Amino acid sequence: MPATAPESDSPSALRMGLSAGKSLLGGLMLGIALALLLGCTTAAFYFLRLNGTGMPAAAHAGGAGAIIALLFSPSLVVALLLVFIIPAYVFVGLQIGRARATGKLVARYGQGLSQRLAQMLAERVEAMPRTHKALHRTADLLSPQLAIEHLKPWVGDGRAVQWIVRTVLNRLPLAELVEEWGQTRAEWGTEAAKGDPALRAFFGEKIQGLLQDMAEPPWMMLWLLMAAHAVILGIGIWLTA
Repeated sequence: MPATAPESDSPSALRMGLSAGKSLLGGLMLGIALALLLGCTTAAFYFLRLNGTGMPAAAHAGGAGAIIALLFSPSLVVALLLVFIIPAYVFVGLQIGRARATGKLVARYGQGLSQRLAQMLAERVEAMPRTHKALHRTADLLSPQLAIEHLKPWVGDGRAVQWIVRTVLNRLPLAELVEEWGQTRAEWGTEAAKGDPALRAFFGEKIQGLLQDMAEPPWMMLWLLMAAHAVILGIGIWLTA
């Protein structure tokens, strides 16, 4: 059996959970700060321009004509986009926080976590050799709640752990993995057997790769959002000039 991290005691799991929670909260606070400093500030600035000389000419007439003019005005579209960008910053910040929290858990438990999940998944595949072929998601074969309960004595059952386990099982393409494994077996010219360590190593490698991807903060998403924000604001300033 492959070596795994030693069984952790509850205080250690609790400390790691608190550390991951701080990372998650830090990412959320970053998103909120950007939403307030960039999102709300630029939206308020644009609405002041829109309410002044930048307002469409027909809107100055008041009444129904003003409402219709604003509804069909490109300036209003820009205003709505600037408003939608505010929660987008919070969402991206939350994703960054989740990735950083995942990174801490993966650094501490990643190898053992992937091995344990691979063991449970391989046992299910071997126990239901025909049923698993009709399933597309790993979560359909292995219940996330069952996996969390199995891992609880080792890593605890904090929100970060629950999110990681559920995400891994929901993202793993079971049908593709089983097909790839079957092709590999065919190339080797060997028959599958219960307790096959190669199957567990195969699943463990796939899970470990997914964990590493999940632990990568989506900084590119943040840069793209900020760039889109700048472009939209620039268009809005040009429309209200």
